[in-house]
Formats: sequence, C-alpha cells, structure tokens
Amino acid sequence: MKALKITLFFVALVSIFVSCYYDNEEYLYGGTTNCDTTDYTFTTRVYPIIENNCLSGCHSQSSGSGGIVLEGFVNVVNSAASGQLMCTIQQNGGGCSPMPKNSPKLSDCDIKAIQTWIDNGSPQN
Repeated sequence: MKALKITLFFVALVSIFVSCYYDNEEYLYGGTTNCDTTDYTFTTRVYPIIENNCLSGCHSQSSGSGGIVLEGFVNVVNSAASGQLMCTIQQNGGGCSPMPKNSPKLSDCDIKAIQTWIDNGSPQN
C-alpha cells in the first residue's frame, strides 16, 4: 500500500512539472502566426498597438510618464521621428528604457508594423 502511495505521488509530481510550459504563441511558433503584412496604417494598425500598450496609465495626455505623451497622431509621429519610439519598443539598448515597462516586449509582428509605418513616412492614414 505504501509503495502505491509513493508511486501515485511520483506520477502526480511528474505530471505537474510536465504540464507547465511557456505558453506564448510567438515563443512557440517563432512569431510567424497571424501577422498581417498588408495593413500598416496609423488608424487601423499602429495606433491600436500604442493604445493597448502605451497609453493606459503611462503615456496618455494626462499622465505623460517620463515626459513622453503618445496620445494622438502628432505625439506618435514626433516620437517616431526622434527615433525614441523604435528604440524603446525594440529593447536593444541604445540608451533607451525598454518599453512597455514591466511588461513583455511587443510582438515581432507589432514592432514590424510600427517600423513599416515609419519607413513609409509615418502617414496619417
């Protein structure tokens, strides 16, 4: 009976460790899934990324953490033109604080969307 309890305990313990894994789609599949490579407009692609990752509590007009405001087209364009936007979201160093702060890095797809928008002249579309 004692051997059965030890065996069951061991099986349960192994099951717990085997079932835990890093469940991030980009990590698992290399960031190649569901990346829309056709839409790099400010209104439908870029600004929603900014809204979801930068504005809530940090870089809105009312909070402006670190003196950086990313609310509205003009503010995003100015940050993009200075190079600050890409420096922070790529998290490659270069004297920039990695953003979003205390959160995972943006997906490669989102970073590519913002970079493509900037490369295309940061149009207000």
